[in-house]
Amino acid sequence: MFSQIISAINNSKKIIILPHKSADGDCLGSAFALKLMLQNIGKEVVVLLEEKPFPRICNILFGVEDECEIDNDLVICVDCGDKARLGDRISFFEKCCSTINIDHHPTNTNFATHNYVNSTAAATGEIIFELAQYMNIEIDQKIATNIYIAIASDTGGFSYSNTKPQTHRIAAELLETGFDNASINQFLFDSNSMTRLMLMKEALNSLEVYANGKIAIVSITEEQMKNIGAEEDDAGGLISLARSLDTAKISLCIKEQNDGKEVKVSMRSNVIDVSQLSQKFGGGGHIRASGCTINADIKTAKAMLLSEIEKQI
Repeated sequence: MFSQIISAINNSKKIIILPHKSADGDCLGSAFALKLMLQNIGKEVVVLLEEKPFPRICNILFGVEDECEIDNDLVICVDCGDKARLGDRISFFEKCCSTINIDHHPTNTNFATHNYVNSTAAATGEIIFELAQYMNIEIDQKIATNIYIAIASDTGGFSYSNTKPQTHRIAAELLETGFDNASINQFLFDSNSMTRLMLMKEALNSLEVYANGKIAIVSITEEQMKNIGAEEDDAGGLISLARSLDTAKISLCIKEQNDGKEVKVSMRSNVIDVSQLSQKFGGGGHIRASGCTINADIKTAKAMLLSEIEKQI
């Protein structure tokens, strides 16, 4: 399938890269690594993000700038499971006759003209690395940094069960370029803004457990976000607080949005397939890490989720 993707790239001149909305480290690292790769072979490339301001992680990525649209002839979607996750930028995808979808989510809908979905990859960053090798594009220190950030983000610093021997082999090759991985890991996993710490405090105070501790849930309201002065980016990773409970078999983070009319749900489990659970609510993702959006208030959404979870544990 790389051959079809490479052919589409070679036949294009101006390319728009679209990460999914609420872009995370894997998504952003992959997108900006790909941008640098394609620029190195003479393509005009922009990355269009849904988020303003840019997520905090952009501070350590190379190639991040406030891009404007171009008269493109190719759109590449990165780390995006379906068209709905493009948000307001879906028009760029729909009006382009040539589209590529590069992803590692098993629930991906193969929505583009050319699709490369490898659900065995620990991160989309692994696929970007392999694409660079296939295209004989040199992975310099900047590209390596972006790919490393992508992979480290989606593997929890190489600690999650999705980390495979190949993941470490790729990381080793990236490290050979000489970037400062210690500083990157410190930024990703051991550094928080004051607003994020305050949000973590609120999330811990909200902790609820069910089924004798097998289910752990934290939640955040829009009012809490406003009172703290937190940005969307500050709420990323709060699921880890529920996940850290030693008795938890499944953990959830429920975040209120859209004036309380809907909630964004993150799910983690080492026991059940949360990708199937999230799909019941129109979402998707991985077996052990997934998410969805539910058109309901926090209380109602929580009851809906618990009803489904209790059938499985």
